Amino acid sequence: MITESTTRVLLVRSGGRCALCYRDLLHSETTWRDVYLGERAHIVGRSRSRKSPRGGHDLNIDLRDRPENLLLLCATCHDDLDHRDNLDIHTVERLRRIKEGHENRIRQILSVPPGNETTVLRLQGTIGDGNVIMDRSDAAAAVLERGRVARFELSHDGTGVEIDLRRIPAPDPANTDYYQSSRAAIDRIIDRQLTPAIEDGTIRHLSVFALARWPLLVYLGACIGDKLDTDIYQRHRATESWTWPRQGPDTRFEWQVVQNGTTDDAVLVLSLSAAVHPAEVPAALSGMPTYRIAPAGGTTPHYDVIGTPEALKSAERAIRDVLADIEQHRKTTRRLHVMGAAPLSACVALGRTLTRGFHPRLVLYDRIDNTYRLAMEID
Repeated sequence: MITESTTRVLLVRSGGRCALCYRDLLHSETTWRDVYLGERAHIVGRSRSRKSPRGGHDLNIDLRDRPENLLLLCATCHDDLDHRDNLDIHTVERLRRIKEGHENRIRQILSVPPGNETTVLRLQGTIGDGNVIMDRSDAAAAVLERGRVARFELSHDGTGVEIDLRRIPAPDPANTDYYQSSRAAIDRIIDRQLTPAIEDGTIRHLSVFALARWPLLVYLGACIGDKLDTDIYQRHRATESWTWPRQGPDTRFEWQVVQNGTTDDAVLVLSLSAAVHPAEVPAALSGMPTYRIAPAGGTTPHYDVIGTPEALKSAERAIRDVLADIEQHRKTTRRLHVMGAAPLSACVALGRTLTRGFHPRLVLYDRIDNTYRLAMEID
């Protein structure tokens, strides 16, 4: 028999939410009254009878009504969990993982001090031949790891600030409108949702999850700017996760002038995630003053070269140092042509460093069909 004490423990550990769909179990969505809608579901059935879902497990009968063997669910999820056609999927092992993950998340959220909320902004685009899927739960887990709680407000469906570029045809030499269309889509969300919420104080901290072609990430960073407290995340290929590793390579980045010149334009080559050969730079840019940012200490560029927030800060410092050198020694520079290969977080950081009317315009080149082609200009 499940005791009242066990029910209280289960309710607290689950945060009053369904462990599967996260529905609020203390509030009616039809009458808007405070109504308890939770149901206690056994992971291992109460008896060893074949009619008892997962009842044939070897868990001791005396332990089956304990909180450790129970899930707090809504009625719909409870029926789904125990339906005989679903028992091959809803195994004891899987339900135990769900219980552990849900209750750990509730514990983490409640351990975060008030004021540590962050608004999540997701930019989803097409890279290569496939569309990117960026789940809200991945973003929530990533910000929790850094001591914040994700907020997905500013939308009627609870998805938060989301910019979806996946329906725009991918760029190729024949599709010259790709960046113009994508830029317009970004502008709509920034102007309608993000900027007003920042101005009225609704947003005090921002967490950015963006996966798209790199010039668009730079543009997004420029739209956000560096006045709002912002954390940037990236998907790590080694772990296939958006969560920053607790420990990673202590990569540092350095910049250098690889070619001097006297033109009013300059070039910045990013050799962070892959090396860029000088011959790949468009011929029209030859003879211009050229800067390069690359990993320091002989580290070979690779995809996960930015593996920690500290490494991202180092890359951002190198970008700012290049802009400061241009401001000090090349005051007539009007445009900075940028190309190369860099982790997505560094691209957003590049855009955030720009100050309107102070720094040169960025002219961004995307690599399409193994050739760097002009993508967009950013003021």
